[in-house]
Parts: sequence; C-alpha cells; structure tokens
Amino acid sequence: MTGSAAKEHMEYLFVGTDFMTTDSYPVLEQHVKDVDVSLTNSLVSVEDTTDITVRLDLYDGSTTTATTTADYNLDGNAVTIEDGTLTPAETGKTNISVTVNGKTDTATLDVRTPADISMTDAALDTSAILANSTAAVTATLENDGGMPGSEPISTTVEGETVHSDTVHVGGHDETTATFSWSVGQAGSYDITLGDHDVGELTVVDNDSVRLRDVIAPKTVTPGGTYAVKAIFENTADTAVSVPVTFRGDGQIVSDRLRVQPGETTQTFDVNASKPTGRTITHAVSLGETTRRANTTILAPATFEVAGLDVPKTVDTGETMTVTATVRNTGDIGGSTAVSLDVAGDERTVENTSLEAGETQEIDIDVTAGAAGTLEFGVTAGDDSLTESVTVQSDAGSHTTTATGSAGGDSDSNGAATTAGPPDGDGTTTTNGPGFGVTVALVALLGGGLVVARQQ
Repeated sequence: MTGSAAKEHMEYLFVGTDFMTTDSYPVLEQHVKDVDVSLTNSLVSVEDTTDITVRLDLYDGSTTTATTTADYNLDGNAVTIEDGTLTPAETGKTNISVTVNGKTDTATLDVRTPADISMTDAALDTSAILANSTAAVTATLENDGGMPGSEPISTTVEGETVHSDTVHVGGHDETTATFSWSVGQAGSYDITLGDHDVGELTVVDNDSVRLRDVIAPKTVTPGGTYAVKAIFENTADTAVSVPVTFRGDGQIVSDRLRVQPGETTQTFDVNASKPTGRTITHAVSLGETTRRANTTILAPATFEVAGLDVPKTVDTGETMTVTATVRNTGDIGGSTAVSLDVAGDERTVENTSLEAGETQEIDIDVTAGAAGTLEFGVTAGDDSLTESVTVQSDAGSHTTTATGSAGGDSDSNGAATTAGPPDGDGTTTTNGPGFGVTVALVALLGGGLVVARQQ
C-alpha cells in the first residue's frame, strides 16, 4: 500500500474515508492532529536553494512527513518546489502554506540579491607612531547586496602581509572596522589594506616623545571635577600618536594621544567625590615611564554652634551677657552668617570667617524686660542651638535702653519704640513695660543695636 496509487487503493478498501499519501505510508486525514512547515534557511540568495519539510503530528502520538506529497499553496510564482527543494525565481518574500484536516501552517521565504561587499574608504589612524608600538588602519566596507556577507581583508607592510581578518556586513548596510598590528624598528613604511594604498607610516624612536610631568591640585573639596594635567615633549619634526594610560581614584583610561612637535598638555577630568580625608594618587604612563601627582579630598568649611552660654536667672531690667561659640569643623577656611534669635525675633549679628578647626566666641549683651521665660537661639551655617533664661520679677517700673539711632513712639500694646533725638549720651530712654527685652548689639546691617564682642 505504498507508491503513487496508495491513496486510491486505500480509499477503495475504506469507502467514505479520506486517505493522503506521505513520505512513508498513507494516513487518514482525520488522524492528522497538527501540521508543521519549516525551512532549512528562511533567508536565501536568489542564486541559492533551500529545503522545506512538512511534518504531520497524528492523534495516536506518532509523526510522519509529507514533504514530497503535500499540496503546497504559494502566494506567487517567486519560487518552485520539487522533491522538498525550493528554488527561487526572483527576490522578495513568499508565503508557503500546507493544510491538512483543517490544520494549516505557513513558512515565509525571504529571497534577496547576493552580497556585494566593497571597501569605500581606508586610512591610517595616524601617520606617525613610536617604535615597538601598535599601528592601526580604519576602513569602511559597504554591502550593496541584500544578503549579509563576509569579506577577507589583509594588511600588508612593504608588500608583506602582517594581519588578516574577516569582516561581516549586513545586507544593504555598511560597517567600519579597525585593523591593528605591531610595528618594530623606526623607519618609513608603505601600508596597503586589501586593494587600497593607505599611505606611508612613519615610525620614530621611543625617546622622541617623553612624559615630562603630571600636575594635579594639592587639595579639592567634594563636588564637581578637577583637572589633572600631563605634559609631554616631542622632539620629532612631526606629530606622533602615543599610547597613554591614566589611573586615579578607581579610574583607568587608556587612549592614544597625538603629541605635536614641542610641548603638549593633556587634561584628564576627575570627579571630586567623598569620602573626605583621603589622598588620591594620579598616575600617567607612557611606555615604561610613569609619573604621579597627589590630590587630597578635604571637607568643605562646615560650621557648628558649639555652645550657647546664658545665666539661669536674671532680674527684670538686668543686663546679661549671652555667649555663642561657633566652630569650623571643615578642613578649609570659610565664612558664615551668625544670627541671634531673641524671643522669636531673628536678627543677623555678623558674618564671621574661620580657618579650619578655628573657634570663635561672640558675646551679646541683652537687657531683660518683663518677668517670665526668655528664649535665645543662635544659628551658624546649618547648625543652631537654643537656651532659655528665667527673668525674675523686680518691683516698680523699669527702664529699657537701646543704643544707636532710632525714632518713633511706643505703640498701643506697650512695645517700646523711640521718638525724637537721643539723649546727650547717645541713648533713648522710655518708661513703662517696654520691649520685654532689649538687645544691645553692634550697629551691623543698619540694625541700630549694640554688640559687646569679647573674643
């Protein structure tokens, strides 16, 4: 029951059933559970062929193939199929379908023009290098065909092949490739890449270019970048490409530097990052020569209020001294504004400059007013400190004074204001409840207050 007449013979024996021939034996179409159509290569050149396979999965768990007997449905005349071999007739995509027992599967064949690769450009990376280093040629290859392809490329020096490689280029695409090789002694050499004459390479003695110095800032603070400079000297009469390596703070940068005749400075940018208090060694290498420079990461000027000294109790009308201690805890000097808060009224006292680790005391004279609790606060930079004083009652009226020029009358709620010219001693005296407190500060920022500074 095999051969071309198998289907007819089986259907004669089993009237009312549909048999189909396969590559091995006839099967009932109703027994076909699934169909799978696959191609050996779904992407081919119009000059090539590929194979197709039709697999039938049967309900009894077995499988068979119907590659040579299947009824193929093609959506065009771009390919022909014979004995499981697909032969393209033209470029383009063709869908190939097979249907058995209502089950359909489709494979798509993509037919393209053959690869056509050519070199469109080639040049030396540099015209002069040091002896016993690496030379390089960079080339651009273009594929005008639809199929991806490969092209073998050879590099020759004075007619001798020194390097060979294979370059892959996609269909209707281009790629850039670099070809490197080691050079030996000084001299001039004609270089060819494939069929392209790329010019003459000059090789100079190693001592023609030297690394003279590396310069870096001694100290920096975190944030931003800083520059490390490498100074090179070239005694040749042409620019020379040299391999340079930079190391510092976990960075390793290797590159080629084009050093002009005379002196050339190369700058490397480094991130100034925490932690502080550490020293970074920057190393620049050229051949066997390495030079170094150190940079220390310092903490920026940071200010704290180290203390705020006030008496525990005072009597109404009594003048007290408030002492604020400000310290620079950073590694470098800096300036900050020191402000005083008296009973919720913030007043800038002064801008102070402190060297690293320096401490400064600022004394402020304050006259107590009405009985109660008096709150003080001092702020320097991002730090602040508060203290309170108990003001004890003192029988009778009291006088509050504010040194400096002022004007105005006492308002309706008893807060003291001043009006008219000061007394002959430069003060204005008011009676009654007054400010509650009077702060005598140095007349800074037009504040009209007196500060007695004892440092």
